[in-house]
Amino acid sequence: MVLKEITQRHSVRKYSDRELSDDVISEILEAGRLAPSWMNIQSWHFIVIKNQRNKALLSQLSHGQPHVENAPVIIICCADKDAWEEELYRKNVESKKGISQEKVEMLLKSPAFNPKLMGDAAVNCRSLEQVTYAIAYMTIEAQAKGVGACVIGAIGNELTESVPEVYELAKKTFEIPSNSMILALLALGYPEEGQKKPEKKRKPFDEVISWGFYGNKK
Repeated sequence: MVLKEITQRHSVRKYSDRELSDDVISEILEAGRLAPSWMNIQSWHFIVIKNQRNKALLSQLSHGQPHVENAPVIIICCADKDAWEEELYRKNVESKKGISQEKVEMLLKSPAFNPKLMGDAAVNCRSLEQVTYAIAYMTIEAQAKGVGACVIGAIGNELTESVPEVYELAKKTFEIPSNSMILALLALGYPEEGQKKPEKKRKPFDEVISWGFYGNKK
């Protein structure tokens, strides 16, 4: 049951020396590739980092978070903002089975469906949404395989505008295209033995769930 993995999942920041095989990494990445995608735009790209020097750079990008440098593997989670450009977006929409040209034009001209019409801020929001789906799927697959994962969102990028020099160095080092953005990092590794599983603290079910209208309890 997937709910079991979701219930047991927690952020892991201390890792054993056990190596993560490429097969296991690939299966975790495959879960991200198959994640839901709004308008099926799939505006994501993932870079697998194992090199210690490069992990040290990513630790700087994350304001010195030590588990970024110490994790066996870091996945750089990028958003490809070019995916929203009109030519590519049109091609993607037109590829939908049975869609009429009239519907294509409606989607392209609607700010609700085409964030490019609303400017960079809307594109960044939609891109963040897309990549977040994929990261969530990867953390669940990692949990199913006994691999610890930690999502690192406190990093320098266009959204936070922090450590800009480190961010530009990271983009150059990993040859990330100019119109792609690093949105998050995903640390992966087998948990260090003896770690105490933290208590999962979430708001009560009835506090966050309504039926039919806001505040209505079943």
